[in-house]
Formats: sequence, structure tokens, C-alpha cells
Amino acid sequence: MTMPLQVKAKDSIVLTEGNVNTRVSIPDVTGMTESEAIKALSEVTLPNQAELEIIKSYAYSSVSADVVYEQSLVGEVEKEDAKSIHISISMGEEPKAPLMLINESVGSMSTFGLARYLDTGTDTSGSQFGIDWDSLPCSYEYNWDNSMMCWDYGVWINGVCYKTPRGEYSTDVRHKVQVYCDGTYLYTRIVFARDFWSTANGDNYRYFFDDKEAVFQFVGPKGNSLTNESKTMAVGTTQVGIQHSMGTMSSEYVNGAMAYLTKFESGINAILEAKIPLSEIVSQNPGIDMDTVGAIQFQSPNIMYRKVTVSGADTLPFVTAGVLFIAVPGSALLLRKYHKKRKRNEQTV
Repeated sequence: MTMPLQVKAKDSIVLTEGNVNTRVSIPDVTGMTESEAIKALSEVTLPNQAELEIIKSYAYSSVSADVVYEQSLVGEVEKEDAKSIHISISMGEEPKAPLMLINESVGSMSTFGLARYLDTGTDTSGSQFGIDWDSLPCSYEYNWDNSMMCWDYGVWINGVCYKTPRGEYSTDVRHKVQVYCDGTYLYTRIVFARDFWSTANGDNYRYFFDDKEAVFQFVGPKGNSLTNESKTMAVGTTQVGIQHSMGTMSSEYVNGAMAYLTKFESGINAILEAKIPLSEIVSQNPGIDMDTVGAIQFQSPNIMYRKVTVSGADTLPFVTAGVLFIAVPGSALLLRKYHKKRKRNEQTV
């Protein structure tokens, strides 16, 4: 279940009657981007300095993606009613028809199978961005090849031995890495291995576009390295920042990017989920030509000893193709070409 983002209230205007606060002014955030809306609502102060709970949901709509199209409270409201506010954020227009897959087999994808297109009826509550990660391939990675430890000797944590069957891995022994692209954003999801406890490493996230590169880093709410701040962050889901980490834009926040870190009561397997606009990748490295890129690779050397290859499932340039991307471990890349068609009525030629 997605945990609502908790935002601490800051300074705002509170209407009074005599010496008693009776009403609270809630700004209209419809039409704002998600980040703009959160910033505006974070300035609301409730009577007796209570916290305003902001609950977010995502859905398809005719409104542009990432824009707030509905909110539960607005204007001057009674203080008793101003304990929480729900905002609805658009995922853009819903596809007008289901997508069909036409398979042209040109190889195999090892044990990963093939990514399927997102089913809009699937429960995506585990994602801040509405992505059904369970339907996408993953790769289990570590900053060195600890396969023998995983299969034979065991990974020992607090006196407990964790193993996986030969040829298999889990988040007990490695990090679970997933990368996905929808033609507008590049998404990354990391479930950190058990021995990272509830912390995360957000340094040196490197994306390779054929022979060109873009690098990013994650920072906590205080603006410091997420690797350090995650150690003391509270249980729950917290929005964190993404900064450019290469070239003239280094240390600048990435415009339009969003990221969340989720920590659990269990104290293990924290999850980092992020999206970065492809346009910002080009801004950092203008040498990247999104119209001709044939393959993308990802690696964060602090948690991975090898690259994960992400490549288009169509023969067209990946941005214009608008197709899923699939994660493959290691350098070998074996593809199945997938084309997507919209279902048509029988009368349609």
C-alpha cells in the first residue's frame, strides 16, 4: 500500500475570530505541477501548529501528465475540516484502446522473459508513478560478483545465513534493479539488499546512451547526500531530490525529476523510485541524440559491478517508438522485437 507523503506545515495565513483560530485558508493548487502543489500546500499552517497531511493519488485524465486536476479542500475551511487534503495528479490521457503485441522472435531473453505493456487495470499502489513494476523484468545486482556467497557459502547478516538456489537471487542477498522508459521519462527502481538495512545509496547513478553518458545523484530533504541522510530518515515514504552530477549542470536540481525513498518498519529493503525527464538528460549532455539512440545502459558502481542494459523493443528510435524498455543483466543483449497495434473494430480497415 502506498504511504501518503507527510508534509510538515510551514507559515501561512490563518483567519481568526477574536483570539480563537476558526478557519484556515487552503490554496487552490489545481493546474499546478505536483512539485508546485506540494510546495504551496506545505506553506499552510493549521491551528496549534498541527501538521497538514497531504494524500496523493494518480490517475489517467485529459489534463497534462504531472498536473494536479482535483483537490478535496480549497479556500477558507473550518479548522476541524483542515486536517488532511487529497490531491489527484494526472498521468496524462488513457490509451483509447488496449494494446496488442505482435511477436517477431529473433532470439531469447534468457530467464527474464519479455516485458509486457502496462495493464491499466493492474493495481499499481506500490508505485508513486503508477507503474506496475511486477510486470517488468528485473536484474539482481551487487558491487561485486557475490554469486558463490549467495549459492554456496551464504550471506551472513547478524549471525543468520541467507542463501538462494543456484542461478537465482533475491533481495536477501542482492539489490533488485529495474529500469523502464515511456518515451518521456526514464524510470529507475532499486530495492536495496538486506545488508543495507533501511538505508540507500544515491551516489553516481550513471546512464549510458550508446557511447554517451549522463550522471545523477540523489539528495535527502536537507539537501545532503541521500547515502547519509537515509540513515536517519523516518519510516514511510519521503520525497527526495535528484541533482545533475556531470558537466556544467553539476549540483543543479533536475527540472521535472521526482524521486521517493520508502523505509519500512522491518528495517530492511528500502526502496528508491525515481523518474528523470529525457529532456533533462539531453540538457546535461547535448551530445546525446534521442532520435538515434539504440541502447541505454545503467550502472551505479556503489551497488553494481556490471551494467544493466536497457534497449528499445522496436526498431524505431526509442523516443518516437513510445514502447517499453527491458532490463537485461550484463553486456550480452538478446532481443525480441515487439510492435504494438491498437485493437480495431471489425469494420475498420
